[in-house]
Amino acid sequence: MKITTLAMSLALVTATTAAAELTLFEHDGFSGRRFAVNGSVNNLADAGFNDRASSVVVGSGTWQLCDDAYFRGNCVTLKAGQYPSLRSMGINDRISSAR
Repeated sequence: MKITTLAMSLALVTATTAAAELTLFEHDGFSGRRFAVNGSVNNLADAGFNDRASSVVVGSGTWQLCDDAYFRGNCVTLKAGQYPSLRSMGINDRISSAR
């Protein structure tokens, strides 16, 4: 039963992020509030999502996520895929800009 629920949850995440290039999630495991990004965001504070992302789905392309606004500070580059936790990258609850 748990495996079926997990598979359905992952399918839902994939379906809801297909239109967006990048989707940031408030909590690990693609849960909580989400913020879809289709282009550069200089300052996530303007969208009310600064320092909130804990997991990410990159729908396509390559994205740079930075812990300061205007693409400053520590930045990581992510390729298309699902990232259920940002802790090991050192950017959990620290993302302030994305491009």
